[in-house]
Amino acid sequence: MRQAKRRRGHGRPVQMPGGLAARWGVTLLEIVIAVFIVAIALIPILYTVQYGNKSTVKINNYAEVAKLAQGLIEECKHVPFWRYRDNYQGLARDTWEVVNQNYYPKTYEAIEKFKAVLKSLDLKADLKLVKKDDLIREVWIRVHATWKEGDGTTEQAPRELRLANAIRNPEAD
Repeated sequence: MRQAKRRRGHGRPVQMPGGLAARWGVTLLEIVIAVFIVAIALIPILYTVQYGNKSTVKINNYAEVAKLAQGLIEECKHVPFWRYRDNYQGLARDTWEVVNQNYYPKTYEAIEKFKAVLKSLDLKADLKLVKKDDLIREVWIRVHATWKEGDGTTEQAPRELRLANAIRNPEAD
């Protein structure tokens, strides 16, 4: 009669020297210890991933605010100088005035949309005219934006972006 081969890990325990029995398999305690070791190894990795996600959101917010500020300035570059002259006639020398929202309608719309995402965004645009006699030589536009990450209710210091540019009048030379 042939004896059937037994697979390793099944059947009776193997007798070891000294009367000990060797069993094939894993105990519950070994599984718990292995899970604990893996969990401890994964915690720093999870924190790194979470930090990376937060950093990505911060960088994306900063890039979007910078794009909006630059878009505002670019739209204002296409405003004819006679409109600046007519709308800001009484502007005193070296004073800053709020930029007319009609000068940047597309960017204004984009700013309002982004404010729905980044609720604490405060973006202000000012301009200053540099004149020689009655002729505008340059129009300086500066944009100052502040915001807080997330919903804006955190105690962290607000983030800030300042951007300025001069538009030179080629007819002034």
